[in-house]
Amino acid sequence: MKRKIFILLFLLAFLSSLLAIYGRYRVEDGVRDVELILDYDSLSLLEVEETEYLRKLKENGLTAVAVYPGRIVDLINSGDAKLITGAELMKYSLITGEINPLLANFPYTEESAFLVVDKKFQAGVEGIAGKYELGYQLAEDEIIIFFAKWDSRFFHLSLGFDDEVLDNIRASGLKPVPRFYNHELINDYYRELMAEMAPELVIFAGSEVTGYKENDNKGLVETAQIMLDNNIVFGMIEPFIAKQNGAVSLAHLLDFNLLRVHSIQQQEMDERANYTVDKIIERYLRAVRERNVRLLYLKPFLKAKDGYTAAERTLAYIKELAAELEDAGYKPGAPASYDKFKSPGFLLILTGMGIITGGVILLNYLLPESYARYNYLLLLLGFMVELGLLLIGREIFLRKILALGSTVVFPSLAIITQLLADERGRYLERFIKACLISLLGAVFLAASLAHISFILYVDYFTGVKLSFILPLFFVSIYFLREYLRGSGRSLSSTVKGFLELEIRVKHLLLLALLALGGLIYIGRTGNNFIIPVSGLEVFFRDLLEKILYIRPRFKEFLIGHPLLILALGLRGRFKDSLYFYPLIILASIGQINILNTFSHAHTPLLVSLIRTFHGIWLGGLIGFIFLGVANYITAKVEKYRGDYPG
Repeated sequence: MKRKIFILLFLLAFLSSLLAIYGRYRVEDGVRDVELILDYDSLSLLEVEETEYLRKLKENGLTAVAVYPGRIVDLINSGDAKLITGAELMKYSLITGEINPLLANFPYTEESAFLVVDKKFQAGVEGIAGKYELGYQLAEDEIIIFFAKWDSRFFHLSLGFDDEVLDNIRASGLKPVPRFYNHELINDYYRELMAEMAPELVIFAGSEVTGYKENDNKGLVETAQIMLDNNIVFGMIEPFIAKQNGAVSLAHLLDFNLLRVHSIQQQEMDERANYTVDKIIERYLRAVRERNVRLLYLKPFLKAKDGYTAAERTLAYIKELAAELEDAGYKPGAPASYDKFKSPGFLLILTGMGIITGGVILLNYLLPESYARYNYLLLLLGFMVELGLLLIGREIFLRKILALGSTVVFPSLAIITQLLADERGRYLERFIKACLISLLGAVFLAASLAHISFILYVDYFTGVKLSFILPLFFVSIYFLREYLRGSGRSLSSTVKGFLELEIRVKHLLLLALLALGGLIYIGRTGNNFIIPVSGLEVFFRDLLEKILYIRPRFKEFLIGHPLLILALGLRGRFKDSLYFYPLIILASIGQINILNTFSHAHTPLLVSLIRTFHGIWLGGLIGFIFLGVANYITAKVEKYRGDYPG
């Protein structure tokens, strides 16, 4: 009876998860346009006739140009404005006895300052003059702005956008994408500009989004309201490129009306000797294909190379990028934001029951049989917790908890049931069953994260380290229990015998090797690697991508899956030996990584599925080679010892 109930729960959970996953797939596949945005500040450094060059860029695939507001600090640094302090004027007047009559019209003191800028910023000057009680005066092609009492905070004041630049961009058939900064002194003006311009898209500049203030959400609410009223899409920069404070809060306030942005820094474009056009294009394509990025923020080449000017190189790579996008099934253009999708609550609860059922089965393997009488109580408790979290509005938290549970439960079950507990079936059959158990968990995991917040990486799977460690912990508990049961020894006597071992150099070397392996294993998990990726690994990654389109993970096809085949093949000989334990741990890595692949909800489901498929077949093939070599060596050793028949 219990078995039938568990099968029924798994079946309901599986069907519910498939429905949720189908909805998620439709959302992911629904946005195929990709915006190509060129940075204007970098573009202005090229020696080109700007109007004609922008037209050529448009013809070759560019769709937008990002522009920055003219902050006083930027205008001074670029030489487009000049700041004269009152103290400097008084000193000059004292020495020469002269003073510019235009400046003399203002009642300046030593604490005063004048800013001289181009007349094209007149609208911006008028916008801030009243707010900060600034005087100003036209002087032919320039404007003189008077600050009665200069404050260093005024460096952050913005004089708006260069209207000539905006008109030039629009006349070329391209759209301007404003990049507003965040500073308490000027945010109200930025919001006014945002409402006045009503652009299709905004990408904020600096380390904060406009309106962000620690422990105060009021400014973000105002920014979000203006963006909602004008249907402005938020360009959210990928956090590993540039983490912006307030971006996540703004995303929630906008009800996820956003698209993800990927960019390459100007320094990388100019100074990385091995950064060819092919590598640049592949990096952008990977962002679109594997991370649901739909806004590509481009920088031009600023150096000539191989007989081509920087402008010619830039034009060629943008043209090739646009062509490669179309070949991959995308097209340059203005993308719509993703549908505000989330799987219904009842489907989420049913999916969760599948994960909880798997957890109960895992406990049955780990705990004495007497605890099985609590199975139904645990299922009921799990259901009540799910329902309670939904009712109190903690849906995102529930999704994260279920996802973590799936990453822990199903790899543990795959190894325990197919490598350690099940004596039936050949090793290939058990390998396939283990992968299917993990894939069942992956289905539940993907359904748990079927929410637009995870698809856009506003919220993300947490507990990555736990998902890599806990399955090893549970597998170890089961192995130790079975080892003690088979050897007839108690835990205390085993521990005592271990503590009384005579330590030799080989033991120290083995311990050091295990410690190094553990460091690499943990250091290479999560989003921020403690141990960096080597150049050799990058080379093989690129090679695999060219051959297979979507590359499998090294930890799957080179370690986990091959060693699981090896462990399954050698299990009959070494299963009751402690020396078999390290192989079990290494064999578990492949199943753990299957789940980890699907925990990246911002990666399209089809990409994760292809990556997992490549890992399984390639890892299985390598595993057969490992097993063949191991059997050959074992046979030779046994024959040498005289134990080999014949």
